[in-house]
Order: sequence, then structure tokens, then C-alpha cells
Amino acid sequence: MLGSTNNRVQSRLLRVFLLQLVLISIATVIGVISASLIVERLLVNKALRGEAEFFWNKRAQDPDFPLPETLNLASFLSSDETKSVPESFVKLDLGQHRVAGHQSSQIVHVSEKNGERLYLLFADGTVGNLAFYFGVLPLIVVLLTMYGFAFLAYLLSKEAVSPITRLASVIENFDFNKRDANELNLTSLDRTTNSETEILATALDHFVQRSSASIERERNFTRFASHELRTPLAVIQGSVSTLELLDLQGAPSRAVQRIKRTSRQMGDLLNTLLLLAREETEADSESCTPLSINDMTDTLLGQLSKVYSDKNNQFTIDHQQQLFVKAPESVLSIVLGNVLGNAFSYTRDGEINVLIDANKIKISDTGVGMDKNALGKAFEPFFRANTDSAPNQHQGLGLAIVKQSCRNYGWEISLHSKQGSGTQVTITFLPN
Repeated sequence: MLGSTNNRVQSRLLRVFLLQLVLISIATVIGVISASLIVERLLVNKALRGEAEFFWNKRAQDPDFPLPETLNLASFLSSDETKSVPESFVKLDLGQHRVAGHQSSQIVHVSEKNGERLYLLFADGTVGNLAFYFGVLPLIVVLLTMYGFAFLAYLLSKEAVSPITRLASVIENFDFNKRDANELNLTSLDRTTNSETEILATALDHFVQRSSASIERERNFTRFASHELRTPLAVIQGSVSTLELLDLQGAPSRAVQRIKRTSRQMGDLLNTLLLLAREETEADSESCTPLSINDMTDTLLGQLSKVYSDKNNQFTIDHQQQLFVKAPESVLSIVLGNVLGNAFSYTRDGEINVLIDANKIKISDTGVGMDKNALGKAFEPFFRANTDSAPNQHQGLGLAIVKQSCRNYGWEISLHSKQGSGTQVTITFLPN
């Protein structure tokens, strides 16, 4: 992982460096071409026009003034019988032209006065020399200088990000799922050469320490609170069992049933808190024995029908296939129990239908349902359903815990509901 992180950062820097070289090279090529055009069309053209004007002025004063002939310049005059004009020049219009020669192209400037035409031939090699010395050579020097600065910037950038890369590698190699954050060791980093690294590492140290302390406080509170609440809860449940032996009618009977239902929900909540405190995850399920969702659902439906006997609900279960899931029994019991419990809580004189197939369980009820606003908040902790049909019932932590448990184990949960038409919850499990 360390190598991969370094390679990623270095490859990005290298790509930036290469992009700079490509852009500089493109700019250089454009500059060379522009320099050649400037030399030919501006400097040479201006020089040839000046030579032509000078000749015509002297020619007007002295008809025998000789044609200009230099190392880099040759000339022809249409009226000169001693020196015939090349055929390729005769048909050229006035102005500057590039004409293909025997060995290379030539630059020809054509001017006319008093019925005579002057052809000035400029050596192409001279144009190349001018373009090289005044255009290409300076650009090459600038190019090499820019290449050097770009490479230096690459080396400095690589050196600057190296401590950050090492810090990222340490964090990337640390498995936060299997190890406590306080085990993260940043002492191996060289913090003296890079102030940014020192700031990041120090801030990360403080964050880890505060997070670890906060998590430990939450774990301890969860463990201690759950443990201390078990004793009074057991007393309440025992007392309810004793009261059920009496022949109670009317309000006393309903009160006992409410106490029984509430104590059961409290027991489920305590089990869930203990489960979350242990931070069981999907990886823990690999060592679990596959459990039958069909059998567990049958058991929970039987228990809930007794707890919510005053609701007068009918329930059916369709075992299309046998479904086995690898997970702790307490987790499955909490997930299924909360969803089924909500179906019973929010349904009166209705139906609860359960369908189990190869990889999912679908729980539908004909209860009060939820509107769009409530549906969007159903998985929020302590969300209370706004309904007159179940004034004393609310989601509490139930669906929030169900959602978190499904997320931890890689299961998918979907919720569909319409106010007045009931709710449907589907839980899709991972294949074993």
C-alpha cells in the first residue's frame, strides 16, 4: 500500500511535469514557425522593397545604373538583353514570391516601373540563417532554460509532498475496522523537515486521542447502563408474569399487557445497546452458524401475537423458500423483532403478511402507514410517528438500530409506506 500511494503521487507529479514539457515544446514549435515567417515576410520583404526602390531611383538619374549584385542577392531586368530573365519568373505578379528552384526554393521580389520589371532573387540559405540566429537559437536557449526550471520544480514538488505521502500511507495501511485508533503510530514520521506534516500529524494525534476517549466513554456508559437496568427489568417482567396468573379484566388487564409490551421492548433495546457496544460487524458473521429466518420469524410472530393480543390482528407467513443467514442470533432477533413489532404496533384489526424467499424477507401490514415526510425520517433515532391510531407508540431507536445493523452486515433494507394504506419493509440478505 505504501508503494501504491507513493506511485500515485509521483505519477501525478510526473504527469504534470510531462504536460509542462509538451506545452513548452508546442510553444517552441509555434515560435520557430513564427520566427521563420517574420524573418521572411517582414525583414526580407522590407529589405527587398528597399533595394528595389533604391535601384529605380538611381535608374531614373542614370539609365546605365548597374543591377544590384551581392553575395546574397541576384537581379534581373526585363529590358536587359545581356541577362535573360528565367522562365519561372516571367509570369510572376508584382510582390514577393517563393519559387521552387533546382536544389531549394527561392525568394523573388518583382517590381515594375516605366514598363520595365525588376526581379530581385534573395538566397534562401540566408533566410534560413537569419531565422536560425534570430529566431530558433534564442528559442532553443529559452526552451532549455524552461526545461531546467520545470525539472527543478518537479524535484522540489516531489520533495515537498514526500512527508505528506508518508503520512497518507501510514493512515492507509492502518485497519481502523480491526484495530483501535489509539494504536495509530505517527512517531515514525520525520516532522522536522515539513511544518505542514507536523501540523497534520499533531492534529491527527489529538483527533485520535479525543475520539478514542469519546468512544470509550460511550462503550462504558452502554455497558454499565445496560447491566444496571437488567435487574429492575427482570423484576418488572417477573411481576408481570405473576399478574398474568390473576383473572384481571378491563383496564387492569390492559395495563398489564402494556407493561409486558414495554418491558419486552426495553429488553430488546438493552440487547441492542450491548450488541452495538461490542461493535459486531459483517466480518463477525463468517464464524456464525447459518440461522433459519423461517423458524425465527415463526417464533417472533407467535410471541408478538400474544403481546399485542388486544390489537386483534391476523397474520400470515408465506414460506416460499428456506432462507438461512450467517449472523449472530441476537442481531437477527433485533432486526426482525423491531420490524415485526412495528407492524403489530401500528396495525389494529388488520393484517400482517410475511413473505420469505431465497434471499429476502418482506413484511407488509395494513396499518396506519406514513406520509412522505414521516417516511423520510423513519430511520432517524427517536422519530415519533404522528398518528392518532397509535398515540402511545413510536419508533424510538428501533428502526434506527435496524438500519445501522443492516449497514454493518451489508444487508439492504427498503421501506415503502402510504398514509392510511399500511407499510412494507423488505430486508435483502447477503448470499451465504
